[in-house]
Amino acid sequence: MERKKMKAMGIDIGGTNTAVSICSSAGKTLGRFDFSTPRSKYPEKTISEILRIIDGKYPLDEIGAAGFAVPGMLDPENGFVFSAPNLGWKNFPLKKVLMKYHRFKKLVFENDASCAALGVYSAYRGKKPESLAVLTLGTGIGGGFISGGRIFSRRDISIFEAGHIKISPEGLPCGCGARGCLEAYCGAAYMNNWAGAMFPKALQSSVLSSGEIYEKANGGALWAKKIWKQYGIYLGMAVSDIVNLLVPAQIVFTGGLAGAYSEFKGGLRISLEKHILPSYRGRSLISVHAGACSVGADGAAAMTLL
Repeated sequence: MERKKMKAMGIDIGGTNTAVSICSSAGKTLGRFDFSTPRSKYPEKTISEILRIIDGKYPLDEIGAAGFAVPGMLDPENGFVFSAPNLGWKNFPLKKVLMKYHRFKKLVFENDASCAALGVYSAYRGKKPESLAVLTLGTGIGGGFISGGRIFSRRDISIFEAGHIKISPEGLPCGCGARGCLEAYCGAAYMNNWAGAMFPKALQSSVLSSGEIYEKANGGALWAKKIWKQYGIYLGMAVSDIVNLLVPAQIVFTGGLAGAYSEFKGGLRISLEKHILPSYRGRSLISVHAGACSVGADGAAAMTLL
C-alpha cells in the first residue's frame, strides 16, 4: 500500500459489512479492506466507530476526499439520509456528523446501488458503454444507472429504486410497506415466501437460504431448478420495464444472487422475450459482474473524482 499517494477513499456502509477502497487522484486503486459494520442504536456512534477503524488502518489525514455509499434513500447534495432500514437510520444528518469527527476536503454521497453501478462502469477496460443499468441482487434488490460516465440521479434525492418496480399488483408484501415489488420476489430475504408455496413438500421441514436452493439446483433437484426459473421470470418483468423505458446499452447483475445466473437465465430470457417491446429486443447486452464485494466502495471512490 502506497500511503503517500492516497488521495480518495470510498466507503460502502452495509448492514453486515463495510467495504473501503482507496485510490489515487488518477483513479488507480491503491488498496481495499473491509470489516464488520459496527452496530449501535445511535447512528452517530456507528459513524464514529467506522472512522476509528478506518483511521487505524490508513490515516484519514492522508485522505483528501471521501465518497459514502449508503443503503437507503438520501439527499446526495447535503449528505442527509432519509431512511436506511438495514442500518436503522432515519432522518440522519450524515455529512454534518462526519465533519464533526474529521474535516474532509471533499465529501460526496449516493445510494449504494448507484455507487455499485459506477464501480462496475469504472471496471470496464477499453470502450465503456454509453449507458449502463446495474441491478444488485442480494438480501434486497438495488439499482443504479450510468449515462455518459455519470450516475443518473438528482442532487436532492437518490433515484432508480429498481427493487420497487411493481411486478405483481397487490402481490406479496415488501419491506417498504407496499406490495408486489420486485424485491418481495427476488430479494434473498423473501424467496421462501413464494418458493414455499410452489413446493411445500420440499421446503416444509426448513426454510432454505437462496444459496442452499442454488446448491440443490446445481445438484440436479428439479424442484430447485423450477424455483430459479421462476426467479428469472420475476426478474425479467422488472428488467423489461427498465429496457422499455431506457434501453440501456448494457445491463449487469451483481451481488450474491447474481452467482445463480446459470440457473435463472432461462426464466429471464422467457420473460424478456415476452415483455420487451419488439424494437428494443437484443439492444441491451446482459452480463454478470463478479467483483461484488468491493464494487460499491470502488464506485464511491470513483465518485469523488467526477
